[in-house]
Amino acid sequence: MKVLEINSKDLDYNVTKIKQRAGETKIIAVLKGNAYGLGFEEFVKFMKVRGITDFAVSSVVEAITLSRLKLDIAILCMEATSIKKDLEIMLENNIVMTIGTAESAKFLNEMAKRKNMKAHVHLKIDTGFSRYGFWYDEKEKILSTIKNNTSLYFDGVFSHFSCAYFKDKDYTKLQFDRFMKVKEYLEENDVKIPLYHIANSSAFLKYPEMYLDAVRLGSAFLGRISVDNVLGLKKIGMLKSHVVELKNVKKGMPIGYSNSEVTKKDMKIAIVPVGYADGYNVEIGNDTFKFIDRLRIFKNAFSNIFKNNRLHVRIKDKTYSVIGRVGMNHISVDVTDSDVNIEDIVEIEVSPILVNSNIRREYI
Repeated sequence: MKVLEINSKDLDYNVTKIKQRAGETKIIAVLKGNAYGLGFEEFVKFMKVRGITDFAVSSVVEAITLSRLKLDIAILCMEATSIKKDLEIMLENNIVMTIGTAESAKFLNEMAKRKNMKAHVHLKIDTGFSRYGFWYDEKEKILSTIKNNTSLYFDGVFSHFSCAYFKDKDYTKLQFDRFMKVKEYLEENDVKIPLYHIANSSAFLKYPEMYLDAVRLGSAFLGRISVDNVLGLKKIGMLKSHVVELKNVKKGMPIGYSNSEVTKKDMKIAIVPVGYADGYNVEIGNDTFKFIDRLRIFKNAFSNIFKNNRLHVRIKDKTYSVIGRVGMNHISVDVTDSDVNIEDIVEIEVSPILVNSNIRREYI
């Protein structure tokens, strides 16, 4: 038995705190990575009950998967694509698409005309991420794209911060200023866009002045954020498994792969069927996406070798140390001199987005 347990009370607390901070600003809940590991369908239903009905995903595949669940929600696919087949299938499924080039806008516009349909889109501005979208200084091209494609409904214009979680605000401020200049240019040319949005979870918690018409939030709902937790958000998600075997191990015996640890005394160990294939011990830290993350993932595979850097689990409300290397599917836990038994529940702290999607999600 393995299950990712989601505490509904704590998640509801986070949603309430976030809604209070957002005020009248629209919240777009971001569902990338299987709703940050909380499960597409379960999370959407949870949020709808709490008045959030606008959602965004990061890929065409996610958009189609979510659309087929027939949950009666607005779905924005934030992946700008020029692949004609992708645009067609999203149009036919009433998915709000992201336009990042004049060419994709023209093709979608012509296709919508042929099908006698109106395509709802958001236009993406690249303010310095160097990924999707029109460059921020291509103002005339942006304007002509909006005005010349009359079968496209431009419901929004947005951009994405590259490092809002940095302590230094300079680059985030630069991106915001670039975005605002595009907004001002469009307004000066009588273009009315319902939603302008740029703030992600980090910017939402740090820069209220950057909210605009909507904010896009994902990790904030989980309370797993890379900036100061100013709202006191609670961490969501606990991986649970159970003890499948108990084993007595004599002093001087190696534990697990690579003989990375040798027992210094007679021990009793519990075998738990959880490993890095399930998402355990592959965490990334607060400096997300920095170079050090590449080293951290490698280091974490060996971190439990060192006494001062132990991994831990909880059994019967007590904390126990993981010994030896974390395997793909199993860990060994030192339960010497304890009353731990076969089938006892084991609680393991892990970020939901890292948990294998085949593991059942359970809202309690």
